[in-house]
Amino acid sequence: MSKIIVVVVLLLVAFSAGFLPQYAKVRRLEGELGAARQENSFAQLRDLAGLAYLQASQKDYGLAGGTTTRFFDRTREAVNQTPDASRKKTLEDLLNLRDQITGELARGDPGALNDLQTLLVKTRQATAAPTP
Repeated sequence: MSKIIVVVVLLLVAFSAGFLPQYAKVRRLEGELGAARQENSFAQLRDLAGLAYLQASQKDYGLAGGTTTRFFDRTREAVNQTPDASRKKTLEDLLNLRDQITGELARGDPGALNDLQTLLVKTRQATAAPTP
């Protein structure tokens, strides 16, 4: 009976010795993957803000309107997926510009370019990588 208990304990120790390092590695890699996905999402926001500014500067307000719609939709997704409260607040501040910019682009107002420039600058600040 004691031999069976010893064998079972040794099997549990062997299982734990193989499982725990792999579990820790998977957790670390999941964290790195999450950070990479968030950085990719932020890079897409910067790209969309820049593209909308470029399209408006070329007086293509229709395309710029579509691009800003995608920008604000992705910004809302980023807000919902961001665990950091301060970063979430800065992303929510970008959403405050939605109605003004969308209205200006719908009217073909050249003043939208100034607001898009502000949006671009604020997006770069909100999505910048944190300094260690």
